[in-house]
Amino acid sequence: MLTPKEFVAAWGTDESPLLRFSKKCLESLAIFKEDKVFLMEAGLPEAAAPFLNFEVSESLPALAEAYRQPSEFEIYRLIGSDGSGNPIALDENHDGEVVYLDHENRFARVLINRSVRQLCASLLAYRKLIRDAQASFGQDAFLDGKASPSDRQELRRELMRIDEAAIQPRCFWHDELGNLDANAGQGNQP
Repeated sequence: MLTPKEFVAAWGTDESPLLRFSKKCLESLAIFKEDKVFLMEAGLPEAAAPFLNFEVSESLPALAEAYRQPSEFEIYRLIGSDGSGNPIALDENHDGEVVYLDHENRFARVLINRSVRQLCASLLAYRKLIRDAQASFGQDAFLDGKASPSDRQELRRELMRIDEAAIQPRCFWHDELGNLDANAGQGNQP
């Protein structure tokens, strides 16, 4: 599994900065100890493809508090949002699984990854797809839906290796893979 040092080295300094979490912020969270260490030593990128944003606060607010939802949403600790404005959270009832909560569907839970470490490995794999598309088809290739079938298949295999649960139907990465395939099928492929 990806270590904090490996992630920091692989992410580099050319991309969005990494935001580290304080020990105080994480100490009472019900997540894997390894994920707490990862968040303190490596952190999460401020922004990452596909359209994810992360943020650090002194205490990770619960979705129930931040969005005025029932107490059953206390288990979701907010760490960011996606491009559609859905909150991204750590699910304390599931050892800190990373999820987004679909605000257009009564905050339905959608798995992103089973751990913070798997999330970061998945972000690196997705970034590799973008870089490969840009190397093959130009700077705007990814935005134009140009990613080769072999690059998309390589991403699919890598995401499967990282976190098989996260590419199952009704999960974030499954949907992202579908979006990549659909964009490539709209005649944008060279």
